[in-house]
Amino acid sequence: MFFHPDPNLRVAFEANPNEFYLLGRLLTIIYAVISVPLVYRLGKEVFGRRVGLIGAWLFVLSPLAVAHARLVRTDSAATFYGLLSLWLGMKLYDRPRMAWHIVTGLAIGLAVATRYFMIALAVVLLAMDSLIFWKHRFSKSSQGPLLLSICAGFAAIVFGFAISTPYFFLDFGTAMQSLKVEARSTHLGADGLSPMGNLWFYISQAMPSAMTWPNVLLAAVGLLSTLWKPRPKRILLVGFVGIFLGGISLSPLHWHRWIIPIIPVLVLFAAHALDRIAAFLSFPILSGRAALAGLVLLASAWPLGRTALIGIQGLNPTTRVLAREWILANIPPGSRIAQEAYAAPLGGTDYIVFEQFSLATGRTLEDYYREGYRYLVLSSAVYRRYLAEPDRCKTEVEFYQALFARAKLLQEFRPSNLRGGPVVRIYELGE
Repeated sequence: MFFHPDPNLRVAFEANPNEFYLLGRLLTIIYAVISVPLVYRLGKEVFGRRVGLIGAWLFVLSPLAVAHARLVRTDSAATFYGLLSLWLGMKLYDRPRMAWHIVTGLAIGLAVATRYFMIALAVVLLAMDSLIFWKHRFSKSSQGPLLLSICAGFAAIVFGFAISTPYFFLDFGTAMQSLKVEARSTHLGADGLSPMGNLWFYISQAMPSAMTWPNVLLAAVGLLSTLWKPRPKRILLVGFVGIFLGGISLSPLHWHRWIIPIIPVLVLFAAHALDRIAAFLSFPILSGRAALAGLVLLASAWPLGRTALIGIQGLNPTTRVLAREWILANIPPGSRIAQEAYAAPLGGTDYIVFEQFSLATGRTLEDYYREGYRYLVLSSAVYRRYLAEPDRCKTEVEFYQALFARAKLLQEFRPSNLRGGPVVRIYELGE
């Protein structure tokens, strides 16, 4: 945050944050929902109506995009403004007028404001303008107005970013501090890979978790098909995927969620592959439409199952909520509880709660006991990161091993196909 809210608003948030989070979740869901027709429009513009429809359907079934659309994050907003920028850019390619340059630039500025990695769209716009300028290279009379339109488009990027993120400039020091945090080189569980290692992580892990392996392979076929018979608009989409992946791979960190803005483009290439394969398989007994329908059903089965499980899990309390309910029912009010991040939400209770990212950081079991903390609540979203790198985190691993061996496990809550959340463990310290 680059601003300081009104004190009364802060008091209202601290008293009842649920309403604020609900508004944030509704906004992210709205962004995700209105992205679906944009996937169709972009697919129709670049590949045709059938590919647009199939791509929109496959995007709806993306487990990673669906899961993050329910969280108060900027991933859905980045996806929407990225799609809007690409769709407007395709219109711009056919009608290189100043108005299209300006609206495309504004959309790119809004996309960059949501996720800085979306600056890849500006590179795509530069490539698009280069193609447009090359097409008009023999028209001397149109080159001057075209150059002016191109400059207006890039100025609109800066303007769109500025009007949506004014405090980036008004409180530049805080903005730079926030950027330094985002650009940090270490984060347990998300660092330690080279740029090529990051790229392989996105291809071999993040994409399959977002689309499932069959659709990743289909997207690869669609990309190869596009490169085999290149067309300007399709090559621009390939360029966006490549530039975006290259940009996030240069970061010292890697996260599954960072690929969400390119999922709509990847599913369009998967849909293009399905369309091409159906045309190849069609013969007099089996029509092309029947072949395509069968292929789409096959491609939908795995992601549909995973997305349905996400919905079912959303209907049931998570492991974190169950842990909270158990603590309220079994641990005396006023008790001192120390817990990690991603454990039981204990805000608004009568307990004296100490919480930090990892309980193993800077303290021992004796420290907690001496300070009066008899109950420790752990989350696998935290402790497994340390246990996975014992050579790097010797002190923390020793803490967890001592805790597992010496403390009494009161209750454990595990996720399942019907219930989401991390493993949450509640321990009691003895003397």
